Amino acid sequence: MRKKGDNFFEEHVEKMVLALIGLVCIWLMIIRVVISPNKIQYTGEEFGPGKIDIRISRDAELLKEKLDSKPEPLPPYKQRLDDFVRLVNSPIGDIDISLYWPLPIYSSTDFTDKRKYRIPRIGEVAGVALEYIRAVAYVPTIDIDEENRYEVTVCEPNDIDFITVEAKFDVAGLYGRFYDNFAGDGVEQEEWRDPCLAIPIFAAVQLQRQELGADGSWSEWQVVPRTKIDPRKKLFESVEEVEDLPPGGIKVRLLKFDDAEVRMTLLQPEAYNIASAKEEWFPPLLHKKYVEQRQEIEMEKKRRARDEERKEREEEREKAREEREKAREERSGGAFETGSSRRRSDVNTSRQDRLSSSRRGRETRTRGDRSETYGEGEATTRLQAREERAREREIRLAKLRAASKITTLDDIYKELDEILILKRTNPAKLREPLVFWAHDDTVEPQKSYRYRIRLGVFNPVARTNQVDERDKDLKDQIVLWSGFSDITGIVKVPGTLYFFPRSIQEAGKVVTVQIAKYMLDYWYSKDFAVKRGEVIGKVADFEPVEMEKSTTSVAVTVLPETIDYSTGAVLVDVVPVNDWSGGRNMYARHYYDMLYSFDGNSIERIPVNPMYWDEELRDKGNEIKGSQTELREPLRGWDTQPAGWEPLPELEYRSDEPLDISDEPRRSRSRTR
Repeated sequence: MRKKGDNFFEEHVEKMVLALIGLVCIWLMIIRVVISPNKIQYTGEEFGPGKIDIRISRDAELLKEKLDSKPEPLPPYKQRLDDFVRLVNSPIGDIDISLYWPLPIYSSTDFTDKRKYRIPRIGEVAGVALEYIRAVAYVPTIDIDEENRYEVTVCEPNDIDFITVEAKFDVAGLYGRFYDNFAGDGVEQEEWRDPCLAIPIFAAVQLQRQELGADGSWSEWQVVPRTKIDPRKKLFESVEEVEDLPPGGIKVRLLKFDDAEVRMTLLQPEAYNIASAKEEWFPPLLHKKYVEQRQEIEMEKKRRARDEERKEREEEREKAREEREKAREERSGGAFETGSSRRRSDVNTSRQDRLSSSRRGRETRTRGDRSETYGEGEATTRLQAREERAREREIRLAKLRAASKITTLDDIYKELDEILILKRTNPAKLREPLVFWAHDDTVEPQKSYRYRIRLGVFNPVARTNQVDERDKDLKDQIVLWSGFSDITGIVKVPGTLYFFPRSIQEAGKVVTVQIAKYMLDYWYSKDFAVKRGEVIGKVADFEPVEMEKSTTSVAVTVLPETIDYSTGAVLVDVVPVNDWSGGRNMYARHYYDMLYSFDGNSIERIPVNPMYWDEELRDKGNEIKGSQTELREPLRGWDTQPAGWEPLPELEYRSDEPLDISDEPRRSRSRTR
């Protein structure tokens, strides 16, 4: 008997559960059986398990009916020769489409030719020179090739380090040796002489480098690839083995390289177009002249500025002295006046006479030129001192003019024009040694390199039976190489990121690290507070500074939005150091060392105080600090000249012949020839 007040849910809970299970089962049957998710694609349609068999059976019956039926006859053949000829003649007009029997492939090897030639000696290269340039240049945003050339490609200003190595080669001697061995007296029989073989064709300029290791040893010599802006870098890849020759063999390669533009690009490759305001590319020897001339002009500008300041100070002192003399004369003149006053004009006249007499009899000391006088016989007046300084300045300017006539910017460009190979240049008529060079734009910061260079010429009788037995070892050598140049001096590429620990909070061992980053031709620095276990440096927003504005319409100003100060080093710990230093007078030193690591294995250390840095780090810090005080000029346009080569302003002392410092804009080298 059910008790009154029992809970309905408790009494019927088992029925509810059974009902819920029934609903779930019905739902599963509908979605998994009635509406099956397992469908198969067949002839572009989807079928369930129950319908796929029906569709396949119907298709099988249709196929069986076709197989059992009689074959249908094909349409009769219709000739279409006339239609084909009409289609061929329509697009090509009157071109002869006659067929010819194929001819056998021509082989450069002539087994019946009895001619024999001696292989000429290429010679040596001399006068090797090296120059390193760090600047902002216009760097292409896409790969450069013969279709996408550097001068017509979209470029953006970016920092670049590259090295140019130049050398000289006696082309006249090379032509003479080739003529003697292939068309001159060096040929045994007169009928063997071949003027076509007597023209040397340059095949390669090979630049090799060594890298200085951490242990002080040099790496093996490595071939430096052509620059990224070389449009023919694939063509100039050195091929020395016969098996590696491209289709056409050596004869096709000779035809490709016997071209004026190819010869220009091979021997004197184009350099990056510089965007830095005060830098320009020249071959190494001319670039040294460029740097010297720029320094000379900057020094002369500073001398002129100092002379102007000195002149202004002297004029101010002279004016003040005259005012004092005038006041003194007025005071002394008032004591001698009687009841009948003199006229003011008479007073001024007598004052001037007394002033002139006082100047002649007084001993003076001239501060402007640091000359001293001690008596009337040896005394030099201020006017004489000024005249003497004017003469000295005129002599100095005359010397500058004489030097400028040789090393002006315009003359440096003229010297470059004299050594450039143009399309109209005939190498056979060169009397001066050929100047050629190669670039290396793959150098890395904080690494040291040294270089050597050589020149290659094609062997016109390679892989033939026309080589004399005495030179049979050169029979299959495609490129005949000159000797290597002397090894250049060592060039060290400076770094682009440095950090300087300057101070420490001893309680929390928090180090204040100043990080300097080279970017777009200038150094930027920022202080970071670093704790143990933290990475030194991070990306930070750029804080604008006052930069010198240029009035040049083509000037380009590029300011970074952010600067990546990340060093990749982690601050491991800060440890106190107590040691002694000094020679005879020893003194105690107490400071902290910052321990840091780049890879987690090796730990390096730097003192946390500029006083205890090593000399190299201290010099670098001072260099960066000094460069940040210089005026920052905007980047220049594609074809504008470097800044600072405008004519110097004329001073009071003029000459009939002005300084020959041309301010005419110069186009880049690659577009002048």
